[in-house]
Amino acid sequence: MIYFKKLLNNLIATQEESSLRKLLLSPLSLLSFFYGWGNSARVYLYERGIFPTRSLAGKVVSVGNITLGGTGKTPFVVLLAEMLKSKGSRVAILSRGYKGNFSEPFRLVSDGKQTFMDASHAGDEPYLMSKKLSGIPVIVGQKRWRSGQYAIEQFQSEVLILDDGFQNLPLKRDLNLLLIDSSSPFGNGYLFPRGILRESLSQLRRADAIILTKAGQHDNLKILKQNLIKFLKGIPIFKVEYAPGKIRMFGKETSFPAEYMKGKKVLAFSGIARPISFKQTLLNLKADIAEFVIFPDHHEYRPKEWEKLSQKARDLGVEAMVTTEKDLVRCQGLKQGIIPLWGVSIRHVFVGNDLPRFEEFLFSRLSLVK
Repeated sequence: MIYFKKLLNNLIATQEESSLRKLLLSPLSLLSFFYGWGNSARVYLYERGIFPTRSLAGKVVSVGNITLGGTGKTPFVVLLAEMLKSKGSRVAILSRGYKGNFSEPFRLVSDGKQTFMDASHAGDEPYLMSKKLSGIPVIVGQKRWRSGQYAIEQFQSEVLILDDGFQNLPLKRDLNLLLIDSSSPFGNGYLFPRGILRESLSQLRRADAIILTKAGQHDNLKILKQNLIKFLKGIPIFKVEYAPGKIRMFGKETSFPAEYMKGKKVLAFSGIARPISFKQTLLNLKADIAEFVIFPDHHEYRPKEWEKLSQKARDLGVEAMVTTEKDLVRCQGLKQGIIPLWGVSIRHVFVGNDLPRFEEFLFSRLSLVK
């Protein structure tokens, strides 16, 4: 199953394709047509008021993307929540709890002080956000209006952030922030299942602002931005790039600066949508990568494959096993061997003068005092 998922991801995520590949995958193009038609019809029905939408008393900010994962939504939601909180706003995060295991309409992951759910029940991303954010409730639930109402009633939340909310049309929002991965903006340009697009590119018009992520890893950023400006006239574009934070030691409260990675021989592994960005982070930190193992996005690590990884690390004679902070959450319950496991935390930083520009845009659009 793991190898099938890897193959499927490679097929739909490849940007440059041969004529033979296009021919072999042509049946998926037909499925993509019907998928795209259904999405467009859904948007039309919501925009015309045929499908009902609901409002919340607080300000609603959506953070989402138009592709299947890998744009860096989680670190951007963390950055946005901290930015709003620092200006005095009471903030809550509403997540659908992808891959979470709960049956209730919504569940409280964290009240901003204490975390009540583990990663297997809340989903790895909501759980990680609950651990990184202080004083900001995190709530999971498929129907964001209900979880939003709870946040307002229970915590008097003024700003509600929809994590992965671009396609969540039943709830009205005051601001639609769309994240685009600069290194692979739209994959091969096809809709799912032929490609990684969740919606047609015409739906970019629903965004109030575009956030280009991984801006420091893309050589053609200027061309991408110029093309977006032509296509999306009047919609502001901001750029962010990854910056490594502290290195956490698995099973301990100990952490150390990212610079400590320099020269360390490591076995790296990752189960995120765009693992190449994690590999690039390690290379930027000058880590000596003995081997880089890729798993499917949101992969749940099993004891047997964990033992294989640990054995491989011992055979390679590495100093540590290294993964992403998100993967580290999914390693809870696994038995650590003699080789330590490290998790690299990642944060977004705005490029150039985009931080003051974005703050001005954000607070003026939400009618909040800067």
